[in-house]
Amino acid sequence: MATLNLVLILVIAVVMSSWISRLLPRVAPPLVQIALGAAMGRLGIDAVSINPDLFFVLFLPPLLFVDGWRFSGHELISRAGPIASLAVGLVLVTVLCVGPGLHALIPHMPLVATLALVAVLSPTDAIAGTSLLKRAPLSRRAGRIIEGEALLNDASALICLHYVVVLGSTATPSGPFILGEMIWIGAGGLAIGAGVGVMILMLKNAILARLGETTATQILISLLFPYAAYHAAVALGASGILAAVAAGVAMGRWELGGNALPVTRLRRAAIWETLEFTLNGVIFVLLGEQLPGIVEKALASTALGGHLPVLRLGLYIAAAATALTLVRLLWVGAMVAWHERQQRDAVGTKVRVLKVLAMTFSGVRGAVTLAAALALPMTLPGGLPFPARDLVIAIAAGVILTSLIVANIALPLLAGQLAAAAEDEDAEQQAARLRTAQAAIAAVERMALEQGDEANGEPLLWQEASAAVLSSYRRQVERLSASDSDRSAAELRGTAERRLRLAGLHAQRAEIAVMVAEHLIDNEAARRLLLELDGQEAWLAS
Repeated sequence: MATLNLVLILVIAVVMSSWISRLLPRVAPPLVQIALGAAMGRLGIDAVSINPDLFFVLFLPPLLFVDGWRFSGHELISRAGPIASLAVGLVLVTVLCVGPGLHALIPHMPLVATLALVAVLSPTDAIAGTSLLKRAPLSRRAGRIIEGEALLNDASALICLHYVVVLGSTATPSGPFILGEMIWIGAGGLAIGAGVGVMILMLKNAILARLGETTATQILISLLFPYAAYHAAVALGASGILAAVAAGVAMGRWELGGNALPVTRLRRAAIWETLEFTLNGVIFVLLGEQLPGIVEKALASTALGGHLPVLRLGLYIAAAATALTLVRLLWVGAMVAWHERQQRDAVGTKVRVLKVLAMTFSGVRGAVTLAAALALPMTLPGGLPFPARDLVIAIAAGVILTSLIVANIALPLLAGQLAAAAEDEDAEQQAARLRTAQAAIAAVERMALEQGDEANGEPLLWQEASAAVLSSYRRQVERLSASDSDRSAAELRGTAERRLRLAGLHAQRAEIAVMVAEHLIDNEAARRLLLELDGQEAWLAS
């Protein structure tokens, strides 16, 4: 019962955070959720201590799976260079540069502890970063690179953390063994995730071809998908995180082929959106709830002995956050400059600087950092106690909070100046909409001609039906292909048409309510009618 009550309290906190975020639009939702969690802890609503292994298994696979689902495999391959540069190169450079630097700044913190701290802090948060990126309209390429980095750098950071802990013991494995194991963990995780994804999809297609599609069953399979990939990879000693990402990419590729009923896609998307919102919110509420206890443990540890321990902890957090930001700024700046030189992009200095700053501050820390810090072992492989463990966890939690606050302030300041640089992104979607509308016109005309020839004395019926369908597509083509001078008028007509259609739908919905009250139709019929109207309104709003 206590566990059930805790789950209900956490979900209520997530709902409340959504309402508060609407009242405070300038504050990022993760910050609101952390504040709510801290308030819960102060009020005595004590969440169970987080089991890091359970945390990884329960929260991360579905969240990374849905991010991979939305991420194009083609984009991942076409932008492999910059994504790998950030997800692997930046992680290694950060650990090797910032770790010794923090050890020099905090001499009573052993090198293995500072290296472990930086490895824990290296991965950026895919969920929080994506939500904060909406505040700074980066170009599509830059935004997808940041998202790709967040998908893949979790694994590289955790691999670094594993070997930092191993090398901190007395018995260290050989270099070739370490290299081979690292390749297997990374590449093996991707291969296993993709393989499990393809196997599940092939099996599902075979069953669907024989038995037909059931929407509820398809949704349940999608919910089990990330856990199957994760557990298969972990069982074989590879990265479960990368396996979940790869399975998501495979699922996204399959769905884009139109291999599901429209109602299945709509309901599955709604359920996954709700699950993602809930899990993401619970993560940050739990972080807020854990913060007071984490700080108290760090202040009580011998690593912060001396005068003013709170001030010393604040200085350590600020030093770590500053060092991570500077290394990321230099790395991203060099990467952007190299890309522009290779592509010969004529980008102004101001736009380049704004892009680099936005890509730097969007690298916030979150769930993986928290889980990895809490999962630090109590002892090293050699049997010695893990040095300054409580201090490492406290600094990691402080950097998570600091990165979120800085990004919440910096990205909106950059947003207005970056807006003009991102205007070209609409042109790509405009061209895609125009091409699909032209394909629809050709298909309707072809079918009307074929069916009109076959109809027994009813060619006029197909002509009238095709004219009704083609009129909306032709208006869409006219609006999309209009010149700049005519586009504003076409957009105004489109807006007016949408408002008129919405007014009609609202009137239909109100009339259904009246008919239910008058007992002219039953509840089942009313639900079916409302579902039809909801589908039309969702299409108008898209």
